[in-house]
Amino acid sequence: MKILSVHVPILAALGLILMTGSMAHAEPEFCSPDRFVELERGNNIPYLDRVHVFQVGRLTLAGLGVGDSDERYVASLAQQYGSYRAEEKSCVFYFNDGNEAAAAAFNHVYLPSPVLRGKSIAEKYDQLATPLIDQTPTSFLSCAREHKFIAMGCDGMRHRGPSVFAMLLGYAGCSPESASEIANRVWGTNHVLRTTRKEIALKGYEAGNRNPKGRAELQRLMRGSN
Repeated sequence: MKILSVHVPILAALGLILMTGSMAHAEPEFCSPDRFVELERGNNIPYLDRVHVFQVGRLTLAGLGVGDSDERYVASLAQQYGSYRAEEKSCVFYFNDGNEAAAAAFNHVYLPSPVLRGKSIAEKYDQLATPLIDQTPTSFLSCAREHKFIAMGCDGMRHRGPSVFAMLLGYAGCSPESASEIANRVWGTNHVLRTTRKEIALKGYEAGNRNPKGRAELQRLMRGSN
């Protein structure tokens, strides 16, 4: 029994290392932070707050301060990439509550701030944000499938928005480490603990594990495959 008690923690640690390594090994090429930042494209719409637009294979993926931007210009950004049904609300997702016009115009879910929070906030994001990926009538996955476009953000694209961006990358198959590092590199941490954002990204990764068909569909688009 003593031998087992000594070796079980070691085996558990080795298992965690192997699991993390296997996630990283299986990542699509766009999950490399160095590679991902090279996918940024120009944007010709003015007055958009902290906007970054990426062309990831056949998917255009935008993150911006939705609430700190005029909703008409945010809608103009979306209209460059498709024509949307009214209920799709331009495939723009808004995660804060500082802009009533944006909340009415776009897909709105209020998320609590992840600043200086621990694992409990990841559980909250799992509850509130994970359904947006592939469960709600207008979801990240449906917008990717039908319009090859997703835009998302909070008010200033510093806390909530980058964290959900990392969740989406995790769903697409990026390890939580890579997904959170991409968000941190593009928009900064802004007092969101790296461990917290990684825990939030893990929830997206787990959602992709639960829906391998959805992950494969999103990966095909982001890899530029048919």
